[in-house]
Amino acid sequence: MAGPPKQLTSQQMKFANLIVYGVEGNPITKTEAAKLAGYSDRGNWCSVAGSELTNPNKYPLVCAYISNLRDEVRHKYGISFEGHLEELGKIRDRGKKDNRNLAAAATTEIARGKVAGYYIDQKIVRHGKIDDLNLDQLYERMKTIKKKNEKVLEAKKLLAKESKETV
Repeated sequence: MAGPPKQLTSQQMKFANLIVYGVEGNPITKTEAAKLAGYSDRGNWCSVAGSELTNPNKYPLVCAYISNLRDEVRHKYGISFEGHLEELGKIRDRGKKDNRNLAAAATTEIARGKVAGYYIDQKIVRHGKIDDLNLDQLYERMKTIKKKNEKVLEAKKLLAKESKETV
C-alpha cells in the first residue's frame, strides 16, 4: 500500500484556504468549502469530502496545511491565546466598571478568536473529570492524544521541509 499522498492538490489547497479565510471574510461550512473548491456535488459528497478532508487520519497533509494557514493568520494579526484571553478579560472588566454595552467589542474579539482557530463548534459529552484520573491514567490519555495527532505533526514537518526546498 502506497500510503497517503505526499503533496497537496490544488483542490485541497483551495479547500483549506476557504476553511481558514471563508468567503469575503465570512466563515463557511466544510460542505460549502468543498463545493466551492470544486468537489462533486452529487449525492452528499461535498459533506463527506468536507468532513474527510479535515480528518487527520485520512488527510494529514490537508489538516497540517490548515493548521499552518491558521498560524499565519495568528502571526499576521498578532493573535495569541494569552492575548485573546487578556483582551476578553479587559472587555469584561470595562463592562463591569462602566455598565456600558460592550457587546460589539466582545463579539469582535470572539470573531478574532474564531479566525485564529481557538473556537471549535462541536459538542462533547463527557463523563468524569480529568481530576478523577490517577497519574498512570493521565499519562495514558496524553499518549493517546499525542498518537491521535501524530500524522498531522508529521505532515506539518513535511510541508515545512517542502517550503524550505522551494525557497
